[in-house]
Amino acid sequence: MPSLPDPRPASDFPAEPLHDRLRSAWDARAQGRSSHAWTGLVRGVRRSLERGDDDDVVSLLRGTVPGAALLAARAVDDAVNGIGTEEDLALAARVFLMPVLVVTAGAFPAVVPGAVAETGEIVQTMRAAGALGPVESFALSGALGAGEEAAGKSPAALHRFVRAGAAEGGVELLHPAPVEIDSADERVHIRFLAGMSVTAGHAPTFLETAGGVGRWGMTMARLLARQLTPTGVSLLAIPRAPMSWYCAVAEGTFAREEASFNLFATSAIRQIRSSTGDPFAVVSSCSDGTIRIDLRSPFDEMEARSHVWVLDVHHDLDRVERSIVDLLKECRLDDVRLSPEIAAPLPLHPAGLAGRLLS
Repeated sequence: MPSLPDPRPASDFPAEPLHDRLRSAWDARAQGRSSHAWTGLVRGVRRSLERGDDDDVVSLLRGTVPGAALLAARAVDDAVNGIGTEEDLALAARVFLMPVLVVTAGAFPAVVPGAVAETGEIVQTMRAAGALGPVESFALSGALGAGEEAAGKSPAALHRFVRAGAAEGGVELLHPAPVEIDSADERVHIRFLAGMSVTAGHAPTFLETAGGVGRWGMTMARLLARQLTPTGVSLLAIPRAPMSWYCAVAEGTFAREEASFNLFATSAIRQIRSSTGDPFAVVSSCSDGTIRIDLRSPFDEMEARSHVWVLDVHHDLDRVERSIVDLLKECRLDDVRLSPEIAAPLPLHPAGLAGRLLS
């Protein structure tokens, strides 16, 4: 259990059939039980998608119960991809997203292209690393799509696409979203590459064989940087593990917040340490749905830096807390204080603003 209180508004499951199924699956998971509730949830979602009924499924995805939202995303992804349902497919198609963190600094104004001109090298890199496994067909879009578009994609449209894609191929699911650079400071942006793989129904799918990015991530990062970096700009493109669609969107927002906090903490701690010595950290939940991290010098109250982590409904608070505390410990901060109360939001110290300008 996290030590921080959850600042997100308390909510309950709406009195709707799919939400009732989600509640049952959520309760079973919380109690550590295996349950047919999960299978019932996925099948219920699939039946809605087969009818082309987006409303109930979108309502499930946008439910406001913290924690359960990620479970809902998994259920919709499984239904879209035909996992855990009655479907018995000779060919198993999987639609996925690969989150890409884009960290920029340097010359401005500038624009990072919203598309990768050549994806063939990326696919070849993954194939050479064994990430594609026994895929019979694999396609990766060149469009670097925005998180808002990915999150708002119609589940019913994805469901139709997967079933047509096994025969037709193609992954033009997102539009290019260029990154506009308006500051020389380091900024964190999140974009997504969409893709589809097709394997024999009995074989491991791409999402199972790709695993982490350790085998191919470094090479892919270099390829992306080479194709995307504008003149005078320092650019780091960090691919994350490919995941099923809606889970990837949730993971991408977490990765963006984590990377932004990392940039803030390493810079702020170095500055305060060089000025007055080791700071201490105060981590607080705020009533606006954020986690605030204050770095303060014990010797000079004017020597302070602040940052906020914006909690998405999909974020696991325990994971957020661990990420923050672990990084502060890695930076050799021995005094890290977790506030037990929910605090009112306060203005950020100007030095903390850079970490919040995200896209």
